[in-house]
Amino acid sequence: MTEKKEVDRAKIGKRNKRKGSNAERLYANIFKELGFEHCKTSRYGAKAIDDVGVDLINIPYNVQIKAGYAKGLNYSKVLHDMVTNIESRLMEDDPVRTRPNIIVHRKDVGAGNKRNPMDDLVVMSFETFKQLTTNG
Repeated sequence: MTEKKEVDRAKIGKRNKRKGSNAERLYANIFKELGFEHCKTSRYGAKAIDDVGVDLINIPYNVQIKAGYAKGLNYSKVLHDMVTNIESRLMEDDPVRTRPNIIVHRKDVGAGNKRNPMDDLVVMSFETFKQLTTNG
């Protein structure tokens, strides 16, 4: 019984990794369509940036992609961890440190359900929102 549970956990982990990687590639392509033609997943382009929690590079934002159900997902903690990791692991003159930190969450709609525009969310701190509205 214990072995079956471990196999199920492995399958779940692989499925979640695949779901996350697919979402990262999807949003990289969407950002390319928005005019950021050099956008790539950080897994492909920069290991150090991927390690601090930034999933897309060559765009003027630090974007972390989430995919699937939001059970237990704490957006505040994810954003805090991004900031902490960026500040502690990247050099002080790295431009990544000055970019707005944003989460894009592609929610799971479940089998057989239609996706609607409210299933793709953008999450940021209010401070980031103010920064974007005053600079844009």
